[in-house]
Amino acid sequence: MSTRLALSREYPHGVPAFAAALADPEFHRVKLDVDGTGRIEVVAFEEREGTGEDDRRVRVVLRQPVPPGQVPAVVERLLSGVLVIERTEEWRLTPQRCDGRARVAVPGTPINAGGTMAVAPTGDGSRLAVDLEITAAIPLLGGGIERAVVTGIRGLTGGEHDRISRWLAAGRAR
Repeated sequence: MSTRLALSREYPHGVPAFAAALADPEFHRVKLDVDGTGRIEVVAFEEREGTGEDDRRVRVVLRQPVPPGQVPAVVERLLSGVLVIERTEEWRLTPQRCDGRARVAVPGTPINAGGTMAVAPTGDGSRLAVDLEITAAIPLLGGGIERAVVTGIRGLTGGEHDRISRWLAAGRAR
């Protein structure tokens, strides 16, 4: 069984600004830096031309330690140390739309997630939409753990939205 998480956020910046941000490895590190410690590690970053004009492909792998106190108690009991999330994002970037896939693993646990992401134009800006399936393959406890993970992710998205907004407002580009 798995638990679905679908959410979206609006930004007053167009898709081209978002595409430029997604093509910058530092953007990915900054957007996930929950506690401001800079402990997010970009393990791999690859960028290549896509199949069409103005079409780029980006793949980024991140390692993210989760600060103490932000790990659901039911998950903390599964850990022998600090919770580390390994996140892989693969994006197809165009000035009109950005489409991506995400895979998330929690090494040392039977918890993982996967799904899609998209940045699409709105009237004056863009909308980032994320649709994930979270799976905790633990008999009897899996559903509760999945719900706790979803609640934790929802709690973190406000800060992530703020960091993305600041990055886009600053017009940073490599």
